[in-house]
Amino acid sequence: MQFKFKALAAGVALAAASLASTASAGVVTITNIQGAWSVASPTGTISNGSPTSTVSWGTGTEGGGYKKSSYAFTAAAAPYGENLGNGDAGTPFKIGTFQHNNWPVTGTTLQTVTLTVKAIVNIDGHDIGLQDFIYNFTHVETPNEGSGRWNSCQFGGTSGDSANPYGCSDKVVVNPISYNNTFTYGLDTYTLDIAGFLVGNTLKSDFITKESAVVSEKCGKDKKGKWKYCDVTHAFDNKADIMASVSMVSSAVPEPATWAMMIIGFGAVGTMVRTSRRRNALAA
Repeated sequence: MQFKFKALAAGVALAAASLASTASAGVVTITNIQGAWSVASPTGTISNGSPTSTVSWGTGTEGGGYKKSSYAFTAAAAPYGENLGNGDAGTPFKIGTFQHNNWPVTGTTLQTVTLTVKAIVNIDGHDIGLQDFIYNFTHVETPNEGSGRWNSCQFGGTSGDSANPYGCSDKVVVNPISYNNTFTYGLDTYTLDIAGFLVGNTLKSDFITKESAVVSEKCGKDKKGKWKYCDVTHAFDNKADIMASVSMVSSAVPEPATWAMMIIGFGAVGTMVRTSRRRNALAA
């Protein structure tokens, strides 16, 4: 009887150990990043490609009117990999470069736009396929001339000062919270959230972008007098890396078989204890 009791107890211990092992860490690898703009509101012309996708709006007032204001997202080429356990948040990594070509424009301007980031996710050597992660951007367009007596700019300074040499700066805001941007492996759940714009070695959810202007423009013509090329130099390309972070938000829960094994084991041990007590009482 003592041998059987020890064997069942060992079985319960093994089940408990199996339960604890479900919260093990996993190596998450992300590769083949792509980006695509969509749902530009209230206006926007979208051109998605690889590695760069753009959304543009407005009627340009510089360079013959064809220089629209635009966002460009260029996907990062380098892969990401990190070992994560339950509740861990990974080190922020670059998913792409954001650029606001902030040309002065007239007409209707962009207010919101969606960026869908696609990437292949691999966990512990297991390919779980191409995953979609969706993020919202908000655009705040400001009057280039500023407002009030001193031509004050909404985000600091005045139009024409050193911070706003070609007009008041605009602002881009990215919502860092994911929208069901989860992926799973087994019973483990992970998220991929935007950590922010990397601006001056600081992660920020907003990016102040200076107004651009043509500094010089030199165009050449072919022998027939048609336009052949234009060499345009402009100020302030307004680039920032977009950083993201992977987190394991919940580790695996026990398999039904594990729960059953533990329940049966505990029940059997309890029965043996009660039987042993009755036999001891009768013997007494």
